[in-house]
Amino acid sequence: MLNWITGSKVDHPFADIKEVQAVIADLPTSDSVKALEEITHWLESLSGVEAFKLDRLFEVVDLLDVAAKNPHRKIVQDYLAMQRQQKLQENRLWSCGFKFSKALGEIYLFCVRQQETSPITTAGMKKHMPVIVARAIRALALQVKWTMLRYAPIEPRLWASIGELYRYAEAGGFISAPLTIYPGVQGSGTVQQEYLKMMMLWASSADVLSPVKQDIAERTVAFVANSFQVQKEPFAGAIYCFDPSRDKRPVRMFAAQAVADNLYYFSPGDAAAKLSRIIPVLEKTGTLPSDVNLGATYLGEMVLSVFRHLCLYWSEEPPARVSERRPTTGRITVVPGYFQLLDELERDDSDALNFSATSAESWVVENVSDNGYGALVPAATTDWVRVGELIGVQVEGTQLWGVALVRRVMRDEQRQYHVGIEVISRAVHVVRIAHGVGRDPELAVLLSNSPDSDGEVGMLMRAGRFNPGTNAEMTIKGAKYTMSPTRMVDAGDDFDWAMYTVTRPA
Repeated sequence: MLNWITGSKVDHPFADIKEVQAVIADLPTSDSVKALEEITHWLESLSGVEAFKLDRLFEVVDLLDVAAKNPHRKIVQDYLAMQRQQKLQENRLWSCGFKFSKALGEIYLFCVRQQETSPITTAGMKKHMPVIVARAIRALALQVKWTMLRYAPIEPRLWASIGELYRYAEAGGFISAPLTIYPGVQGSGTVQQEYLKMMMLWASSADVLSPVKQDIAERTVAFVANSFQVQKEPFAGAIYCFDPSRDKRPVRMFAAQAVADNLYYFSPGDAAAKLSRIIPVLEKTGTLPSDVNLGATYLGEMVLSVFRHLCLYWSEEPPARVSERRPTTGRITVVPGYFQLLDELERDDSDALNFSATSAESWVVENVSDNGYGALVPAATTDWVRVGELIGVQVEGTQLWGVALVRRVMRDEQRQYHVGIEVISRAVHVVRIAHGVGRDPELAVLLSNSPDSDGEVGMLMRAGRFNPGTNAEMTIKGAKYTMSPTRMVDAGDDFDWAMYTVTRPA
């Protein structure tokens, strides 16, 4: 540990800027978590040290902030790359990322509040305030990001703090001033744009998406941020409003809503139109146009689904439920994942003694609709429950297995998890499918007894097995059928969900 500087008016090691540089130089390059934890420790140690001159404090925080960029980026990548992560590792990554973003936001907020209350304002410090405010909002947005990745409620203090920063920038006359917030391609913007990016991400219901799709949504919001609009009066296209003086989230506007003096109104502007022009290219080629850069590479199908989601939520009419949910109480048996579902189907299909362990769980149903359930998840289950997860579902009192996808995960104030489940089939069958001539057949799951109105049937198979250019042969109860692939519907860590047209050879 560094020695305290003798005789310094500031009782902190970083009163000497060389000590900051030494700490940064000694950060471990091969352990991002340890590096970010150390930076977080030093950020937390700075909060409340009022003897620091603000210009020196900003110089120190700037060095730590910039040094944290690479380890934080690596932690986000590792978190998103995890599939069914171990809870211990997931907790370590999440806690590290969230604590860093909280410490960074608090020290920048401290700088703003000190500047606001200090009777002495240096010209140099006043020059830095727009950048400090913009960085503070980005740090708060990082906390929102980590919160959404956990599907937890956003703390009221975040809405209060971001509103405080917005009002400070507006009073200072730099709310729309172009800034170089950080060095680099994506480092420029305005305080207003930073504010609207966070607001639009929240308003887009990104918390119903899987973690990777949340990341795509966040990058897409940043890509079209120049389109977003905000005004003090209602205007054509405005669909959300917020009050920066309160600790409340923005709300959707309604036609009969009264105009209030303290409300601001905002809209996505032409952002949806921009995405709509890109969607046909994605559908045709599976890749983004060369002039669209999200800052990372993703599967075209995932980007396409996120673009469609954002366009839906940025439209003038919010998405409505397919059917109303009705309160009820009951239980469903659930198995996690494609392979566990296969185990249960084989167990039932063989009609033989099977003493192998089952991964089935019992969930309490809170409400039901025509296309799914809302359920309360046991605490032990939260290690694997994520948006986009495939599950096998058996209604209490029946023998049939269905298939569903987890579409929403929310954690309440009592830290209980509530999930929304979309049922994609209520009765499924184990079949064997060979992908191409001469290939060995594998087990798969047929999702229906007969073709739909388009003449298609759905099929679940092992992840990576769907081939859009090759026919497959399906065997069920001794009968063989030729299956012609038509499209991929969805994919997860362990499954492909695809549609086929089916013919039986003569």
